[in-house]
Amino acid sequence: MTARPYHRHAWSTRPAVVIASGPSLSDEQLAHVERAHAEGRCHVIVVNNTAERAPWADIVYMGDFVCLRHYLPILKPKTAGEWVTQCKAGAERWKLTHVKPCSNKGITLERIHMNGNSGAQAFNLAAAFGATRILLLGFDMKKGKDGRDHWFGQHPKPMVQTQLYPDWLEKFIYIAKDAKALGLDVVNCTPDSALQLFTMVPITEALA
Repeated sequence: MTARPYHRHAWSTRPAVVIASGPSLSDEQLAHVERAHAEGRCHVIVVNNTAERAPWADIVYMGDFVCLRHYLPILKPKTAGEWVTQCKAGAERWKLTHVKPCSNKGITLERIHMNGNSGAQAFNLAAAFGATRILLLGFDMKKGKDGRDHWFGQHPKPMVQTQLYPDWLEKFIYIAKDAKALGLDVVNCTPDSALQLFTMVPITEALA
């Protein structure tokens, strides 16, 4: 297991884009982030198998052991970034960077709060890495118009099939409160997102 400190403030000079797996995530959005990343204008954390669409990201975050077991052999050889997880067993088995988890709601800079989903954990990771401006993409927090929960549909079994959107949105109330207390500038760049606790701006404007 890689023992890496959080390097707090290392990401403070550029925004961090956290890309989750919502159904609205488009190739156009990703292309814009990729250009900004290549030009050194942002850091990028990508969540779960969305690494397939953004293999250039700085960090691939997966919080779940079953998810790691399924996707890591497929995606890790194709990705350039560091793989990070709160799952100690997964970090030890596959020699990934481990960050300590916490079961409390909200976020801190010392541990990764679980909050029920990997997107929220990746948000916390960006803050722990020192980002003061965090842009959220693919955080729909609801089904798409075609009924899909993710851009790819559903994770294969035995991965979790039920998306607990009301519970996740409730937990984001605590996340938003802690983010404000920490002085974070958080922008949700996800079109028509159910997560309305942050400023809503298209990714093209947020990275201008």
